Amino acid sequence: MREIAVGVVAPAFVNVPLWVAQQRGFLECRGLRVTEQVLGSTHGVTNALRDGVVDIALTAPEGSIADAVSGGPLRVVAGLIDRPPLSMIALPKYRTFGDLRGSQIGTSSLTEGTRHVAETMLAAHGLSYPADYDFALEGSHVERWKALQAGTIDAALQMIPYDDIATDAGFTNLGPATAEFTLNAVCVRQPADRSVLTPFLAALAGAVEWFHGHIEESAAMAAAHTSVAPRYALRACQTLAGDGVIPPDLRSASGALAAVTGALRSSSLIPPHGPDPAAVAVDYSYLT
Repeated sequence: MREIAVGVVAPAFVNVPLWVAQQRGFLECRGLRVTEQVLGSTHGVTNALRDGVVDIALTAPEGSIADAVSGGPLRVVAGLIDRPPLSMIALPKYRTFGDLRGSQIGTSSLTEGTRHVAETMLAAHGLSYPADYDFALEGSHVERWKALQAGTIDAALQMIPYDDIATDAGFTNLGPATAEFTLNAVCVRQPADRSVLTPFLAALAGAVEWFHGHIEESAAMAAAHTSVAPRYALRACQTLAGDGVIPPDLRSASGALAAVTGALRSSSLIPPHGPDPAAVAVDYSYLT
């Protein structure tokens, strides 16, 4: 049995395919055993992958894309989330996006993940960064929920099912993220061991297929894994199973990847011109 370390930001529902692969034997039947390492932030996972602390990362792809464009060894080898299951949750006193002018928006990173999705959503409502609001580094959606409850931030993107939990607790749900954006991907450090990576990705693909046919069973697994109430876990898994959320072949849609590279360019995290960053950073050859 091959032991591999997989880095994740948090015990988030976007990782349901990994949990299914573990608990339904998709990994074991391919000779793999996974140790899941929760690292608390997207850049923390990217750094752990770069430093060899983990073998595989399930995280926002921006760090790996920027690394590859600069000549580094990180690569994106599969997509997991193409339509982010996130909603903008605000303190009860805020009723519209316009009310957030001058506010603090919680995020897990200033260079990856929710920062770019939040910036796009706020721009669609006439708010620009940094003129109209500031970002506050708060970690994963679990930590952002704690910050919202404490009132130390004004709003934050909250992942399923914390968006529903917050709404039921009286917080304002300003609406879901609706645009394509590769929020979660499988990233590795080159050279990757094909004899491990290909069966790992095959196990994930099998788990995704099983998940779509067994939503209630998957929700029960997720509820046990996260200590979230079963009713919230079921609603979260139903959202996760929606059209366009998980790419069925684990290949991110071109539009979802383009949104990521566009955000990287507009934030000056990669050069504004030159070859397509996805052509440099994305390698689907490990998928069967």
